[in-house]
Amino acid sequence: MKEENIDKLNSLFSNLRTEEQKLKESQEKKKSEEDLFVESFKTICKNLIDPKMQEFRKILRQNGYGCKIMQNEESKNRTGINAQPNIKLQISRNVNSNFYTNNKFPHIMFTADKYYKKVGVHLDTIFQNGTGNAAMREQTYTLENLNEEIVEKEIVECLEKILINK
Repeated sequence: MKEENIDKLNSLFSNLRTEEQKLKESQEKKKSEEDLFVESFKTICKNLIDPKMQEFRKILRQNGYGCKIMQNEESKNRTGINAQPNIKLQISRNVNSNFYTNNKFPHIMFTADKYYKKVGVHLDTIFQNGTGNAAMREQTYTLENLNEEIVEKEIVECLEKILINK
């Protein structure tokens, strides 16, 4: 083979390896940014959302409602569907409710979407054997603009909708 063609092929392969390396580095950077977002969300859950939910839990229990706060890691089920990291406040009409026998309770849930780097709020107003709605609320937040006032406002609005739905 001519030296000129060998040089062209070597140059082509070198460029392809460079492009592959750039793509790999870009993917690793994106992955680390997603991991940082999830870690920051966990910190906000621990320092802001969970304490706020604990306040509401106390008030709800004083008024005869059962509550359970759960924090979940990102997970993937057998069908390959991802569950986003989240923190959830579940509510029961019975203060002594056993949340471990049934996981279907109305709730407010803050979820972390690591791909869009947004925090969403999921509201489920459906009590067992009842009617209601379950959907993400329209408003989303960045980690930077999620604060105590917003968390409290979201919980109050959601509790209002849950408790009114009988």
